[in-house]
Amino acid sequence: MSHSDTPALPDLTGSVDERLARLDDLERDGALLPAAWLQRQLRTALAEWADDETRLDIVRENHDDY
Repeated sequence: MSHSDTPALPDLTGSVDERLARLDDLERDGALLPAAWLQRQLRTALAEWADDETRLDIVRENHDDY
């Protein structure tokens, strides 16, 4: 079977708990997790984390103003 015959893994979505559960399922099922896919998941998670931190900083700054 060539690489092109291998179905692409869908990106992890949902809450942190949902993503972790899906990742656990993939590992338990013995799925091949390509480095490029893992890197994409990591980049997405870090970008979302940074966005959340920015929002929290804004909330904190607004709270400090009162």
